[in-house]
Amino acid sequence: MELLKLEALENYSLSLALFEIENAKAVVQIVHGMEEHKERYYSFAEFLNNNGYNVVVSDLRGHGVDAPKLSHIANKDGEKLLIDDQNRIYNFIKERFNNLPVILFGHSMGTIISRVLLQTKSMNYQKTVLTGYVAPNPASGIAVHLGNQARRFRGAEKKTKLLTNLALGPYTKAVKNRKTDLDWLSYNEENVNKYIEDPLCGVEFTNGSYSALFHLLKQMGKKKSYVELNKHMPILLAAGVDDPCTGGEKGRLNSKKILDQVGFSDISVITYPNMRHEILNETDKDKVYNDILEFLNK
Repeated sequence: MELLKLEALENYSLSLALFEIENAKAVVQIVHGMEEHKERYYSFAEFLNNNGYNVVVSDLRGHGVDAPKLSHIANKDGEKLLIDDQNRIYNFIKERFNNLPVILFGHSMGTIISRVLLQTKSMNYQKTVLTGYVAPNPASGIAVHLGNQARRFRGAEKKTKLLTNLALGPYTKAVKNRKTDLDWLSYNEENVNKYIEDPLCGVEFTNGSYSALFHLLKQMGKKKSYVELNKHMPILLAAGVDDPCTGGEKGRLNSKKILDQVGFSDISVITYPNMRHEILNETDKDKVYNDILEFLNK
């Protein structure tokens, strides 16, 4: 594994981890979720490495040990910067790995970023995997307005409990008889406790970060924005049946429906019983790992 930095807009330095092998079939570009970091994907990256794939996993700006201010994406236009970051990482991958095919993998907030990427860049990718995929939200326009107001009038680097409750409150409340407010992450209590104890996880988003997140969530649902499609690109939607982020059965159907309606024709869905949001970290994660590998190997 190799660590390196990639220069991005606004003099930001992106932190990348490369898992490289000889004679790889393709490269997997991993986009992680909110309030976590790339190291949480190392075991999955090593699994893919051992099965013939190079992997590049990076910290989103505002995330990870190298973040100038943890959980602060940008003062403004964070949504545009996050998309530009992934395009830069893709270009780096193509140059570094001699034009090997690239597979896009997103989790949680990473699936929001990924679906916005697919609106104009799906031709870049051979396949796409979305885990813990966030449901389209018809109230995202209101969230954008509230995020903008908080950013402008309270300050982009400040934090507003209202925005946190709006974004994460429903997930917490979805688990009855919970031991912690983060039980929605997984049934695996060891995983939840590791997340809680990790100083790089669960740090509350700033107003600027929520503004970026809400803009991306709204953009994700705009069907007219899917303008350059790799229509036959295989897409896998994988989630736990008890993952509140997916919006239950209705939300999962809506996520697939939008991709269907814009023209993607090869969409597979796996919904795991007895799993919540972080299916890569559940006790039975080996099942998930192997299902993803089977999808990649098809």
